[in-house]
Amino acid sequence: MTTTRRGAKMTVAEYMAIDTLEGLWELCDGELYEMPPPNVEHQYLIKLLCQLIDAYLITTSPQLGITLPGVGVALSEFRMFIPDLAFVRAEREHLVHRNLIYGAPDLLVEVLSSDRRRDLVMKRGWYAAAGVPEYWIIDPVNDTITILELSGSDYVERAVLGRSDTLTTPAIPGFALPLEQLFGAPARQRIRAR
Repeated sequence: MTTTRRGAKMTVAEYMAIDTLEGLWELCDGELYEMPPPNVEHQYLIKLLCQLIDAYLITTSPQLGITLPGVGVALSEFRMFIPDLAFVRAEREHLVHRNLIYGAPDLLVEVLSSDRRRDLVMKRGWYAAAGVPEYWIIDPVNDTITILELSGSDYVERAVLGRSDTLTTPAIPGFALPLEQLFGAPARQRIRAR
């Protein structure tokens, strides 16, 4: 296991050299943060969203880009996060390496977890500072997706969409997802009923 000097911040390179960590960990300003494990509904929503985006890309625009669920994203020397989903356009796929995405993807998605402040405030600030053009926050309790768009050095709220709305994004031209397909999926309803 790699260690850092006392009082020193851990770098992404040092983090990547650690082979003894169990669970999900992010690197926040040089300090390790253990993420709570996601629940079944959280994982299902991300899996389904990824499938729906991929279905569009495969049938319509296979060369447009790549969706990557649960992959580490190094946003600086001391910040590495594991968003629920990342999308990188083809012309920027040089950011995608074997173990990490190095730099700001075109789109990041997070499903709200038990640590809501982390996704709503902290990650919002970190993603904006890194220049991520678009950030979606999925709220499974209220069946909404908040679409944040980078304007200058901060995000502005483009929309808060619910089950009856259709999701579109400039990151994936032509993509239009009726959110009932995501939030109203029969398997999700069965998961919620348990």
